[in-house]
Amino acid sequence: MNLLLLVLENCLRLFGLFWIAGGIFAIKTARDSQFMDTCLEQLEQKKVDRLVTNFMFIGGILTLLSGIGLLINQDAVIFVLLILIISQLIYFDIKKKRFAQAITEEEKEEYTIQSSTYNAFLTSIYLAIAVVIKIILVRIISL
Repeated sequence: MNLLLLVLENCLRLFGLFWIAGGIFAIKTARDSQFMDTCLEQLEQKKVDRLVTNFMFIGGILTLLSGIGLLINQDAVIFVLLILIISQLIYFDIKKKRFAQAITEEEKEEYTIQSSTYNAFLTSIYLAIAVVIKIILVRIISL
């Protein structure tokens, strides 16, 4: 049982490094998207939908924080992961509603959920499950 816990903790720490890199990448991508949104607003003289950019910032920050929590092996990381999962569900719901209201093919493409976003959502769920298993194992071993 101790060996299983040790392997799980080290896998979560290793994945934390990956998650930190992903969070940094998402924040950088969000900054680039924000710059492009501002440029488009200036060129077209009309408001640009910043939904994707705003959720990229939120997701990037939560991914970075959860990566740090995984790396330092904090049980409280489960709360950050749950907030990340909830924010992703909200994002999917908003995108779904806007897709249903879209008129042009360009709008429909804009409000289509990318497979990479969905895969990140699934990964967040798997990580949360792994953290819960680790917490349970720690409680069982400490009895």
